[in-house]
Amino acid sequence: MISWNIANTKEGQDSWYFPSVEIQEYLLPIINVGGQNFDESGKTKYAIEDCQRLRNTIDFAKETLSLMSKSVVRYETIEEGLASLDKNEIISTLDKLANAAELAIKQETSLLFYGD
Repeated sequence: MISWNIANTKEGQDSWYFPSVEIQEYLLPIINVGGQNFDESGKTKYAIEDCQRLRNTIDFAKETLSLMSKSVVRYETIEEGLASLDKNEIISTLDKLANAAELAIKQETSLLFYGD
């Protein structure tokens, strides 16, 4: 699974990762706003401008999820078929991504994503 951290810093968190393959698969198309596509087995770098777009995209995604009355998001996975995802876990992951993007912007550095 993909994890992320701030470039050139040790302020990153050990908990900055997608909590499940299904949530990663669900969120990657939504947060893929950088200059390069995600490399799920290598490294992807988001520059400051990418982090700003990511922050805006996350705000929109969280607002959309908050409008849903159900606590479960149904999602058609690539290999396993229909999956039920916990809406709060998706929002928590988006919060972590937003925190990382904010920190990268504040430190004027990039956000790095590491595939497995």
